[in-house]
Amino acid sequence: MIKGLDLLFLEVNSLEESLVFYENVLGFAVESVSASSEPPMARLRGGELKITLAQHLETMLRRGRGVHFFIGVADVDRFYEQLIERGADVQPPIDEGWGGRFITLEDPDKYRFFFVTWSNAEQPELLKQTE
Repeated sequence: MIKGLDLLFLEVNSLEESLVFYENVLGFAVESVSASSEPPMARLRGGELKITLAQHLETMLRRGRGVHFFIGVADVDRFYEQLIERGADVQPPIDEGWGGRFITLEDPDKYRFFFVTWSNAEQPELLKQTE
């Protein structure tokens, strides 16, 4: 039985640049960095969400295309203010008809993250429509 999203494994162009973004902008905690491994990798954590970054320079295709991550936050407006304080380039929160208030942010490799506060605790309407 699926419990939920446990880990994001992302190939990145620059481990150093991505670590700055995930730690300093989004506030993830860095658990480990293996810069000398092949490929260079890092593990981060934000709450229950774990992210592994792996630097793959030989696959320089445009990343992020067709991939969108929806990450729930308790208060999207407060999270937006924290991101602005950290220097993030992010537009103000907006409300959508599918039951959430969200902001969108891209990492250095163009992976798109939607940080959302759902209007209720039930399964989001957007996801119900795809079942």
